[in-house]
Amino acid sequence: MNRRDALEGLLAAALAGTAAAPARAQGGTLRLVVPYGTGGAPDILARLFAQEMAGAYGTVVVENKGGAGGTVGADVVAKAAPDSGLLLVTTAATHVINPALYPNFPYDPQRDFTPIALVAGTPLMLVSAAAGPLKSVADVLAAARAQPGALTYASAGNGTMQHIAGALLESLAAVQATHVPYKGSGQAMPDLMAGRVNVMFNSVAAVAPLVRDGRLRALAVTTRQRLPAWPQVPTMAESGLPGFEADAWYAVFGPPGMPADAAQRVHRELMRILELPAVKERYAALGLEPLRSTPAELADTVKRDLQKWGPFLRSRGIRSTD
Repeated sequence: MNRRDALEGLLAAALAGTAAAPARAQGGTLRLVVPYGTGGAPDILARLFAQEMAGAYGTVVVENKGGAGGTVGADVVAKAAPDSGLLLVTTAATHVINPALYPNFPYDPQRDFTPIALVAGTPLMLVSAAAGPLKSVADVLAAARAQPGALTYASAGNGTMQHIAGALLESLAAVQATHVPYKGSGQAMPDLMAGRVNVMFNSVAAVAPLVRDGRLRALAVTTRQRLPAWPQVPTMAESGLPGFEADAWYAVFGPPGMPADAAQRVHRELMRILELPAVKERYAALGLEPLRSTPAELADTVKRDLQKWGPFLRSRGIRSTD
């Protein structure tokens, strides 16, 4: 079976699996679709939102519909009726990364959704083994230039933001390195700490404990400005790569044509939830940066990032291996 047939099969199965569900929301019921499995940040956020929105909506359920890097679950919402009560709690991948990774993409990330709000950001940190020789971005670039292809960088898989950040380093620095994809960030950590792979871009939440206990060394962050929690760690731009910026965001979308009053109600609820002290504490524990936006700002973010990452991924020949 080729990649196109596999993707179409996954989409058909997912849509068939939702056929028995109500086509319309009943009694204010919301169904939060997470296009990934349980336990990850999107799933945790969706369950947090569901808990806090129950008072306003009565019934709020979370449905995990993983597959094709999030494309399967996102397509369920893209094909839903405007008043279906479905919402998509997702990452930048489903709207600005996957369209460039998968052939014959099933939905238009701008036309087929109602943007509601950005809700979180995930800064990345470039790290190396604490006992290794790479102590700065300058060391990383020097090693890459000394022997093209010898420097290795790990990622959680082909086409992930970790991979894309590594490819951006290669592009901006005009160096050649070797990408080493793993099946998840956790599987890369032992090799990274042991020095079997040289560096990795990973979420601050994932690497912070290992940096603090001395097993990894923080080299730089991928945000435009230094992080308040890590003021001693420079940005990639400060470290000799002007224009380097690569971090992930999380957002909530409705189906296409969602009634304006319904979308506005969800937006108000999300903005209220983001101000709750308990939610702020949960974000901090997850290593997430709270984001607040208008629907128009989310739409602008999708448009901007599509223009940024689509051509870049295609120029680098980065495709999904799912």
